[in-house]
Amino acid sequence: MTTWAVLATGPSLTQQVADTCRAAGLCIAAVSDAYKLAPRADLLVSTDPRWWKHHPEAVALDVPKFAASMHFNQVHGVEPCTDLGTHINSGLLACHLAVKHGATRLLLCGFDFRPGHFFGNHPAPLANTSPARYEAFQKQFAGWKPRGVTVVNCTPGSGLRAFPLVPLEEAIDVTVN
Repeated sequence: MTTWAVLATGPSLTQQVADTCRAAGLCIAAVSDAYKLAPRADLLVSTDPRWWKHHPEAVALDVPKFAASMHFNQVHGVEPCTDLGTHINSGLLACHLAVKHGATRLLLCGFDFRPGHFFGNHPAPLANTSPARYEAFQKQFAGWKPRGVTVVNCTPGSGLRAFPLVPLEEAIDVTVN
């Protein structure tokens, strides 16, 4: 069993959560700004072309980087992954890519599905997620059924309803033992 932590940018994500996942030996998929808490992530994903342009330091990281658009040939080093379409959310794309990289178990952290990020709001010209987009994301996750993969949501108080909620420490104990 290969377990990956997928770190999204919700307000519940902390340095302690990222460090706990790394200390447990988990592979890590970082979503957008989550790379700031996990700079040695195993992959980095953002579907927003403006985000990549606003974060050249992320583009410079020596990790595989992915987006869900063919337009990323404009950003050197960011590979398009359109397996799930081009209007997919970054968190789901990170989950999908972790599975493509061998994950058989995913621990979701920072998937709060409510306004805000662990770092506050995005600065202009970047946009923050609207409540309507969270509902669209719910549907995307509900329709994603990777064969042979267990997904647990380790985000306290998460609004994401597609997967069972399990405290991170408990989910890691299952992985380690």
